[in-house]
Amino acid sequence: MLAVLFLGGCARKRPQAPPPPPPVKQNVVVLLPEPDGKPSRIAVTNSAGTRDLDQPYQAVTVQRADAAPSTPFVMTQAEVRRLFGAALDVLPPTEVQFVLYFQEGRDTLIPESEAQLPAIITAIQERHSTAITVTGHTDTTADPQFNYELGLRRAQTVARILTGKGVAASDVFVASHGQADLLVKTPNGVAEQRNRRVEVIVR
Repeated sequence: MLAVLFLGGCARKRPQAPPPPPPVKQNVVVLLPEPDGKPSRIAVTNSAGTRDLDQPYQAVTVQRADAAPSTPFVMTQAEVRRLFGAALDVLPPTEVQFVLYFQEGRDTLIPESEAQLPAIITAIQERHSTAITVTGHTDTTADPQFNYELGLRRAQTVARILTGKGVAASDVFVASHGQADLLVKTPNGVAEQRNRRVEVIVR
C-alpha cells in the first residue's frame, strides 16, 4: 500500500488541454431601410478605418477600437430580427410629416391643404402622439419681422384646428421660422406658394 501511494505520488501528471479561448466579442452595425423607401447611408468609423453602408440590411462587424470595421456584408431580415428583435420591438414609430399651404399674406389655408386635416388627426390618434410640432413659414414678400409674425399666426391657426378636434394643447408645440427656412430659395419680394406653409410633424 505504501509502495502504491509512493508511486502514485511520484507519477507525472498528464498536462491538461488548455481551455478554449472565450468567443471574441464584436459589435454589429446594420443599415435598416427607411420606412418611406428613400435611400439612406451611414459611415462606420473608428481609429483604424471607415466602412460605408449604403444598401438596406448591409452590415459590418467591429471587434476592437484599433481594428478596422469588417468588409460590408448583407444580412437577411431573419438574421436582423434574431439579433435585434427586442430592440426593434420597442422603437417608437417613425415620425410623419404634413405640409399645409396658405393664401398669400394671410393665415388662411388653401382648400387642398384644408382637406389634409383629417389625415393629421388620424395620425395623431393612431400613434397616441403627445409630441406634435407645428412650424409656420412664409415667402419673402414682406419684411422679416412681419413674416415671422405671419408664420406664427399660421402655426397658431393649425394648432387651434387640432385642439378643436380633441388634441391636447399641451401636446402641440408651435413655432415660426418666418422667411428664414425657405423650401424654394428665392430673392426678397418673391411670392412663392411652396414657401407659404406650415409643417406639422407627428411623433
